[in-house]
Amino acid sequence: MIEPGPALFGLLVGFLVGLTGVGGGSLMTPFLIGVLGVPAPTAIGTDMVYATVTKMVGSVQHYRQRSVNLEVALFLGLGSIPASLLGVQTLEWIKGNYDGDTVRGIMVTIIAATLILVGASLIFKSFLPESWVKSRKTVWDGETSMSLKRRVFTVLFGAAGGYLVGLTSIGSGSVMAVILLLLYPLAPAVVVGTDIAHATVLSLVTGVAHLWHGNVDLGLAGTLLLGSIPGVLIGSRMAPYLPARPLTIVLAVMLVFVGARQLL
Repeated sequence: MIEPGPALFGLLVGFLVGLTGVGGGSLMTPFLIGVLGVPAPTAIGTDMVYATVTKMVGSVQHYRQRSVNLEVALFLGLGSIPASLLGVQTLEWIKGNYDGDTVRGIMVTIIAATLILVGASLIFKSFLPESWVKSRKTVWDGETSMSLKRRVFTVLFGAAGGYLVGLTSIGSGSVMAVILLLLYPLAPAVVVGTDIAHATVLSLVTGVAHLWHGNVDLGLAGTLLLGSIPGVLIGSRMAPYLPARPLTIVLAVMLVFVGARQLL
């Protein structure tokens, strides 16, 4: 039997991802843990499998639109993918050394802190002065190669974000997007496309690692995808006609509130 609750929530999350490009793991993992009572490691692994398929739809569309900078995505992946596997192993270490209730408490605390980080990042991004953004942004078509210093920073930032994703399943979109926006001379559309393309590969590798360790409920992931795939398509089609910025700010404030509430 297919439960309507997870499918409907998948529809909502997919719609938000298609409309704003963020919100997948930040909403799905807390929902699985707090509402459905799924064990934290299973919630994290299931979300990664769900996120892989959801983001794959968006990344294909952005690649067709030529809004993906493969060089930036590659160097982000060189840092994020190994670090995400380290994050998975950290979760496995926590599972192996503590009982179920303690694991839940530890992971809820880590996820709550991550939600605050993600929400604050989104708020910062939303209120970044338009004049500053425009002064920094030129369309980078990939013909000018990245400097060695920029490549090193890209790998390091990718590693930090990747570890967070492997451990919590949160941050593959929002945190990486802020990093790209602040540090790289990319047009806004290329920031979104590069971020989603990188997040797809990162989610795939991390999801396979969680699947290997038995942290994935495939039936639940399938139910979530029944809602999320049409949700992504609807959100993507409605994006040109709806003001995504106010919705992103509301989502960010909600994430900070939920994270702070769980911590306190």
